[in-house]
Amino acid sequence: MSEALQNLNVNLSEQAELYNKLLTLEEKKQKALVKNEIQEIELITAQEEMFIIQVNRLERERLMWAEQIGCELGKPPEDLTLAELAEHFPALEGVRLSLDQVVLRLKEVHETNSQLLQQAMKIVDYTVGLLTHQTSNTYTYPGQREKEENKKRHLMDWRI
Repeated sequence: MSEALQNLNVNLSEQAELYNKLLTLEEKKQKALVKNEIQEIELITAQEEMFIIQVNRLERERLMWAEQIGCELGKPPEDLTLAELAEHFPALEGVRLSLDQVVLRLKEVHETNSQLLQQAMKIVDYTVGLLTHQTSNTYTYPGQREKEENKKRHLMDWRI
């Protein structure tokens, strides 16, 4: 295995490790979202930002190794996939599987967290509407659109 492939393997292993740490943080964030622990969510988000900076650095490095490997194989680096490289270089198969698993799980947890946040925003929006005596109806008859003047929201209720 060439030096570039060894370096790529090390790089991808480091990325997999960071993604596993991000997954742990996303799972903690999910629990904090369910419990509505705002300060915990903020702390986790700050930690995630640090990991994302590290992942971006590793990704730039990975692109450099991919370019070198592409030159060795006579292919443009953008045409190289990890699955293809793992077929030619079985030593990369372990890290490929590891990355596939962690990225898939990270995507699932992130999608759930996004849905939890969207639900929380709907609740906040509804509550603000109630507190400001919003005149918008929640339901309309099928096929009818609500009049534009009924959709206005007021930040303050000036009625006495």
